[in-house]
Amino acid sequence: MTKKFSDEKKYIGNLSQLFDVRQYKLIGGKADGVNAIEIWNGDALSVTILPDRGMDIYSVRYNNHEMAYQAPSGIVHPSFYNDVGPKWLRTFQGGFLATCGVEWIGGANPDIGEGLHGRHNHTPAEQVCVSVDIENGEPTATISGVVRHALLFGVRYTLKRTYKFRRGENSFTFTDEITNNGFTEKPLYLLYHFNLGYPLISEDTELLINSTNIEPANDFAAPLLPDWNKMTSPEPDYKQRNYYHYLEKDKDGYRRYAIKNNSIDTVMNVSFRSPFMDRIFQWKNLAAGDYIMGLEPTGMHIGSKDVNEAPHLMPDETLKNEFEFRFDPAK
Repeated sequence: MTKKFSDEKKYIGNLSQLFDVRQYKLIGGKADGVNAIEIWNGDALSVTILPDRGMDIYSVRYNNHEMAYQAPSGIVHPSFYNDVGPKWLRTFQGGFLATCGVEWIGGANPDIGEGLHGRHNHTPAEQVCVSVDIENGEPTATISGVVRHALLFGVRYTLKRTYKFRRGENSFTFTDEITNNGFTEKPLYLLYHFNLGYPLISEDTELLINSTNIEPANDFAAPLLPDWNKMTSPEPDYKQRNYYHYLEKDKDGYRRYAIKNNSIDTVMNVSFRSPFMDRIFQWKNLAAGDYIMGLEPTGMHIGSKDVNEAPHLMPDETLKNEFEFRFDPAK
């Protein structure tokens, strides 16, 4: 962006010519009734947030290219959620972010009555607020909402998520503040399921992950570890392979990784800061029609029933996770 808002505003009748934030409700099919918020930053970035799906992100488009994998189901209203076994997949819409937790992550856990990856992504937010203000001379959107996880005789968590978008900057941030509103210490299970798809993910993709250690997630993946960053064409019978990448903090406390694809002239840079997340889970699934690269920050082994792996929050304690996404030309 070369021109300042102060120089351009005299040319417009409405801010949406330069920076647009829209709220709408989807109609038709299983998406009927889902609330959406769409942000266009006035340059090359547009993002769609779904408050009814845990304040998660469905679409991120940069330079007219989709960054996310979108599942066959498309957007689905949370009322269709089924927590029996793996039936979470029937309403798994993919999307740029599907937050997993907060009582469980991983395969279904009948011991505690939780289905695959928990229920956050299927829980509508409340106290949703959208505002646009002029900050440091430029229009800036702040979008927030609270997702409540609570039941009688159970957990009492709230997760407040706040997004920030600034006109002309091909980047955005979000912050999660998770609070234990109960009266006893509780474990917190959390996985940020970022689902990256075509055309960001293709045979031309480079994964820029400076891992201190790479750990196979299962016996099948172990002998294939040297190929963790090699991309292939879609294969109908591709068997997914998964790895944990442990990342060091920089001087500001952030852990960083990036995805580069010269064929669409794009680098996506990801930074996150957390008191407990020290790794990303790589879900490498290059199957035809399900061509996905998940790069998912967490602080524990997925599916582990060892509660000591999870961070524990005391009553009234709040834990904060911070993320930044920046999109730049690759060349």
